[in-house]
Amino acid sequence: MKRLLLFGALLLAGGAQAQNNISFEEYDLDNGLHVILHEDHTTPIAAVTVLYHVGSKNENPERTGFAHFFEHLLFEGSENIKRGEFDSYVTNAGGALNANTSQDRTFYYELLPSNQMELGLWLESERMMHANIQQIGVETQREVVKEEKVEVEQVEASEEKPVEEKVEDKKDELKEYSDGVQKRIAKLTRKMREAER
Repeated sequence: MKRLLLFGALLLAGGAQAQNNISFEEYDLDNGLHVILHEDHTTPIAAVTVLYHVGSKNENPERTGFAHFFEHLLFEGSENIKRGEFDSYVTNAGGALNANTSQDRTFYYELLPSNQMELGLWLESERMMHANIQQIGVETQREVVKEEKVEVEQVEASEEKPVEEKVEDKKDELKEYSDGVQKRIAKLTRKMREAER
């Protein structure tokens, strides 16, 4: 558990304020969890974040995607949170949540009204200690991660195209759109003429 980093920011009432020097408390819990706590009373928001020092660097280069896959699986639920309800807890409390995985780490966060910070801490403790991974979740998240991988590969492939090829692709898309618009205008014009008779 020493490879975990919990960063909880409690932000309470007021207007936004820029600071050059951010004060924080830093300590380790008995269970090995490293905590960084920053408190700022300028807005009524709590951010509960957890950073796991595991990412694609820990994978076999010939079999990648597992860190991202597990990021998704850990949204599936726990012993105390039913499958698919993790998001509901946060959104019903007026918050937002997400996660991301890089080469070096996996990062989860909840942004909540400050009076809901305890909820965020409970959710992350559930994810950390009581994750409940079922076969249906494995199958669902496998497909989601595959789709995301295809999307990323398509974006990367389009970024590698020469500018001329990108322009030709856009011309084709525009012509297809324009042809469709012209057909809809012609059809609408016919209908209007028929209605006038």
